Amino acid sequence: MGVMRGYEITLKSDKLVRGVYLSVDGADGQFADNFFDLLPGKAVSVAFETKQKTARAAIAEWLKVTSLAQAF
Repeated sequence: MGVMRGYEITLKSDKLVRGVYLSVDGADGQFADNFFDLLPGKAVSVAFETKQKTARAAIAEWLKVTSLAQAF
């Protein structure tokens, strides 16, 4: 089994964001938490682990943040 590489992704909003879902198109991995609400002014940090060797800049570029409001 390969070595897991960890990244921390921090999100913050000035408005309530319901049902935040994260994905990273260019890397196969998993998030520690991947369906949560963002409260106004409160930062949320989520760990992302992947077996692929990936630059932080690539993770940031490939990151997609979707909310419940965007699903409809």
